Amino acid sequence: MLRPLGVDRRALRGSDLQPGDRSRSEIALAWFWVAAWIALVQIFASDLFSASETSRFIAPLLRWLFPDAAAESVVTVHIAFRKAGHFVGYAILAWLALRAFRASFERPLAWLAAASLALALVVALVDEGRQSLARSRTGAVSDVVLDMSGAASALLLAIAIRRIWSVRT
Repeated sequence: MLRPLGVDRRALRGSDLQPGDRSRSEIALAWFWVAAWIALVQIFASDLFSASETSRFIAPLLRWLFPDAAAESVVTVHIAFRKAGHFVGYAILAWLALRAFRASFERPLAWLAAASLALALVVALVDEGRQSLARSRTGAVSDVVLDMSGAASALLLAIAIRRIWSVRT
């Protein structure tokens, strides 16, 4: 729900909702989005999205956009695009998890962020472990570090935004 800056969510809803005071349907919906995003992450971690598969459509697109680009540049941008996917994908996962934990538990924001980060870490470890067993993928600790960088960045941003909003109200 969008609201103008400075308007308290509780005033809009007409009640005194606290972070943990949510209906079962709101909690279920929050966890649905977490589960859906985890499923999407697992699809992206499958053989369908290996480097050889994604290069079949990313490389031609890059060559079309930048016809004079060197082959090494196309490969570098392709790798950067794939690594950005790790960062952004786990940033979104951590943010969705934070929303779900916040809807489910009345705990300090730091606790909720730590739980969100732990969930993202478990998903990243399972993801990379599964990739290490796939024939066209390689599991890499560096990807887990990148995943956690994205998750931690999103959580730090969420905490900063929350603090700014709480100062305004």
